[in-house]
Amino acid sequence: MPVLILMRHAKAVREHEAPSDRARGLTPRGRREAALAAQAMRDRGHAPQSVLASNAVRTVETAVIVGGVVAPTAELTYVDDLYLASAETIWSEALPSASSTEKSVLVVGHNPGLHELAIMLIERSGDRSQLARAFLDDMPTSAWTVFEVEGGDLESSTARFVGGWTAPREG
Repeated sequence: MPVLILMRHAKAVREHEAPSDRARGLTPRGRREAALAAQAMRDRGHAPQSVLASNAVRTVETAVIVGGVVAPTAELTYVDDLYLASAETIWSEALPSASSTEKSVLVVGHNPGLHELAIMLIERSGDRSQLARAFLDDMPTSAWTVFEVEGGDLESSTARFVGGWTAPREG
């Protein structure tokens, strides 16, 4: 079964600190959290064969940091349609990569679409673990979820929640 890893970009500078929303880069905290997320992903054995990211600076920087640790030989593709994409768009961009020759794809994107897709897949999985329930409530920056998925259409697909990770809260 193909594996889909959904990751929200790491903490970015505020809107007024960049010339446009797409130009918002990572903060020092964001770079630290992306590195922690990458380490957690590697420690759990997730090594995607491909990485898709929105072309916004914050997702590009997150994908480079995480991909460099967990998938240094994976193809990194920037997809304009993933910028602030809906759950359906994320699914339609990711699934062909996950179900073709690759067995695992990491998508680095944005809320609310990324969180909405995670909610759909968790609900479809029937997983009621504490971790799954936590992701139903929130998908903070640098967080990632992992699903085994099957099916081409989002409405009729099946999913199994494999796990996820969120950054420790800074005090």
